[in-house]
Amino acid sequence: MSDKYSAYKLVLEELVLILREYNEENWFTYFSKSLELLENNKPQASISHSLRAYGGMCSFSDELYFTGAPPVEAQRGYELRELLWQQCKDSENFLKRIFEL
Repeated sequence: MSDKYSAYKLVLEELVLILREYNEENWFTYFSKSLELLENNKPQASISHSLRAYGGMCSFSDELYFTGAPPVEAQRGYELRELLWQQCKDSENFLKRIFEL
């Protein structure tokens, strides 16, 4: 896997662990799929899959609680949610620039 996706992978791995630990089963399953795609050398499919979680009602942007998590862990989860979005958008914008050349 390219170094270009290493930061994305690190964020995704940490997020999946926190989601599993703090009873976010739906999102754990969803982002485990993103991680699986990435590990199967399908980084763009992984990024697209991750981005789809952020749109619409009851999206990852809206529905995240980290039930039972200490405040520090919950805050880290919310930070990871934002970092993942940014990693995905940065990768998406990079690809658009390549195709425009």
